[in-house]
This record gives sequence, structure tokens and C-alpha cells, in this order.
Amino acid sequence: MRRFFFCLVLLAALVSGCGHKPTGEAEFARGLAEYKNGKFDRACADFQRALSSMQTNALALNFLGVCRLQQGDFPAGLRDLENAVRLDPGYVPARYNLALAQLDRGQGADAVANLRQVVQSSSPPADSYYQLGLAYMSVSAWTQAEEAFKHYLTGNPNPAETLNCLGIVAARKRDFVASKHWFEQCIAAEPGFATAYLNLANIENQQLGQKKEALAHYQTYIDLFAKTRPREDVRLAMLQVRQELAASGKQTTRAPEPPPAPAPAPPPPKPVAPQPPPAPPKPAPAPAPVPAVVTATTVAAVAPPPLPPPPPRKFRIALAARTLKPGNRNKALVHFNQGSYLQRQGKTVDAISEYTQAIAADPSYPATYYNLAIAYGSIGQSERALDNYELALMANPNYIDARFNYALELQALGYTNDAIAQYKKILAANPNDATTHLLIGRLYALDRATFPQARDHYQEFLKLAPNSPLAHETRRWLDQNP
Repeated sequence: MRRFFFCLVLLAALVSGCGHKPTGEAEFARGLAEYKNGKFDRACADFQRALSSMQTNALALNFLGVCRLQQGDFPAGLRDLENAVRLDPGYVPARYNLALAQLDRGQGADAVANLRQVVQSSSPPADSYYQLGLAYMSVSAWTQAEEAFKHYLTGNPNPAETLNCLGIVAARKRDFVASKHWFEQCIAAEPGFATAYLNLANIENQQLGQKKEALAHYQTYIDLFAKTRPREDVRLAMLQVRQELAASGKQTTRAPEPPPAPAPAPPPPKPVAPQPPPAPPKPAPAPAPVPAVVTATTVAAVAPPPLPPPPPRKFRIALAARTLKPGNRNKALVHFNQGSYLQRQGKTVDAISEYTQAIAADPSYPATYYNLAIAYGSIGQSERALDNYELALMANPNYIDARFNYALELQALGYTNDAIAQYKKILAANPNDATTHLLIGRLYALDRATFPQARDHYQEFLKLAPNSPLAHETRRWLDQNP
């Protein structure tokens, strides 16, 4: 629900110039009190009683409309606000609230018309130009949206939501360099704004060809959702970029890990710039059978060509299991937090030093190994990254994020069987993890001998995520490999 503007006034103003109190004043006052306490049903009843006798009906209609919107009665709420504007066309709060309600209900053109009148009034709400920018975006008026957002920035120089919206608008106008600039400005204004990292990564990956930068920003977006799994297409996009970089011989990088419980900013009011999901690898279809050669007396079957050999398999020799004894956790956290700060500043070597001291103080803290694994991965020391993922899992075998990243790292380095083993452990803990079913299916699809397992996991993925952007390609693979 959007924020609404009421222009609260003293009740005495309602009766100024009158020789007596209107009979609806008491009901209106009760309605205000009920509204402030969040009792919208009671407030509605009071405002309706007030409307039967009050002369300043536009004010009461404004409150009644908003209360109904808060209750989810959108048709009645819109009708009340429209009546308030019809009764008093110059009453800015009602017109503003009506515009926000129209914007929420997808009536972008109507919202634009009302907000244009609001911003031209003598006392518009402070964020009127921002809301006008959103309304223009909803009707794809990108140039007008850009002007509205920039006008809003003149009095509010660093609001992250507005900078993010300007990045989206620039991308819609296909000015991708400007789009990257705005998303970077958004991150500079609010480093925890997760959506801006995702938008920036998509622009770098899909439009600017800046794969290493995109990989770092995808990782930061994922890290900001440490306690909740982000969208599957983000992880898969990140995996695809890493594979592209590995194929091109470039060093892969990953963004530094923030402290274990970051506080990401609330998402912006409008959706992020759309990003086409990465297409999953397309395994070669089975060779078409060669038709039999028919003669007058025999049917000579022609042997099909031999199957291609499966890809070579590498095997990871994991660290020997060990007991990680607890130590001085408070001292470890001092070094851990300093390491996280240095990692965010791009000082990876210094961060590694701090993490090493944190481990010396408390060898049982799994987050330190996890961060250290990411740090080593960012400077190309993949085997050390794997070692530290394994230590994180020794410290906490239920550390799902560590196991998932460990599996991705194994997969990227060609340790296919080991990656499959880790994905199986994730599925054992959560059989309904659609992303993991898709990833393990991809690995099985690399070898015709394991196509049946690939089909099983792809089918399970489609059951769990039938509307996924990757569902079409998955169904096509299943159709090609019955």
C-alpha cells in the first residue's frame, strides 16, 4: 500500500466562519482517532456518519476513501476519492491520494493526469515529482519520467530509489552507459540497495559485455540475501558468466562478502529492469536413426554412429575431516568484521589476513571460512576457495549457502561428480529446491549415459517451478531426449 497524504488540519478550521458546530464534527473526530489507531472499519463508519451532515465533505471523503483502500476495498475507495476531487477540484490531498491509488491499480494514464495537476499546485506533497516519474514509467513515457525524477533530485540529491529508477529509465532508452552510471550512483548513496546491484549486473552482463564486473555485482546481490535464497535465474546467470570467463581464459572475480546479517534496503516501488534469463545449456539431441535399407529379400539394418565419449571427469580430493574447537568468538568477530569491511573496499589480501586471524582466534566460526573462500575465489585461488568451503561445512554441516557455493565452485572447475554429490546433499535437506534440481539435471545431461537422471531432475524442476523463465528450454530438452 502506498503512503497517502491527508493534510490534517485542526478541527476548528472546519467550522471557521460558522456560527455553530456542524453535527458531524464529533463523528469526524472519532473517525480520525480510529484511523490513527489502525481501526479502519470503525473509522469508515464514523466518516460515513459524518458525511451525512458535514459541509466540508471533500475532507471526510478523502479519509473515507483511504480507509477503504487500507481495508482492500479498492472500488469503493477510488469512488470516494473521485467524489472528493469532483466536489473540490482544488483539494490537493484528495487528488494526490487518488493518483497513488490509480497507480497501484494500473491506471497509469489517469495517475499521470492527476499528478500533473498536483505538481502544479501551490503546495504539492514533497515526493509528488517522484510519484509522477513512476506514473510516467507505468505508461512507458521514458523521457518524461526522466525529467520528473531529475526534478525530484534537485531537492532530494541522493534518494536511492530515484537513482535506481533513473537507471531503469536510461536502460529503457537504450543508453546503457548512463544506466550503469545511475545504478552506481544508487549504490554509492545506499550500499545495501540490493536491487541496484542486480540491475547493474544485468546491464554489464547483457549490454556492456563487462563480464567480470557483472559477476562481482551478481555475487554482492546474492550476499545481501544471505538468509533467503534469491531468485534462481540470478544464480544461474552468475554461473553462466563464470563459465564464459573461464572459457575465455579471463580471471573470474566475485564480490566481497558482507557481514553475516546485512540489512538490505527496501526494494524500490517499481519492478527492476527486466533481464532475460540465461538459457540453459542445450545438450545435443540423440543422433537421428539411419533408416533401414530395404532389399527384395532382406532388411539390412544400418548401425547408428557411435555415441560421443562422455566428458572427462575430474575428482576432488577433499580435506580430511577434523574437529574445529571453539575459541574466543568475540576476538574473532573483531577480525571478521574488519575483514568484511576490507573486502567490501576491494582490499582482498588485507581481508584474507584479517580472516586468518579470526580463524586463529576461533576455528569453529563457519562464516569466516565462507568469507575466506569467496576472497580466495575472487583472486583466482580456486583450490584454496574449495578448502575453505569444506572447512565451513565442517564447522556447520547445515550451512546451505556454503554448500551451494561449494557445489557451484566444483561445477565451474569441472569436478562434476563432486558437484553432483553436493547437490544431492542439498536436495536431501530440501527436496523441493527447484534450482538445485535444475543444476544437477544439467550435470547429468552432459553424459548420455546419465540422461535418465537428467530427465528425472528436469521433470521435478518443472513440477516445482512450472512458470520459471527456464521452463521452456527445459521442456524442449525433454522433448528432444525422450
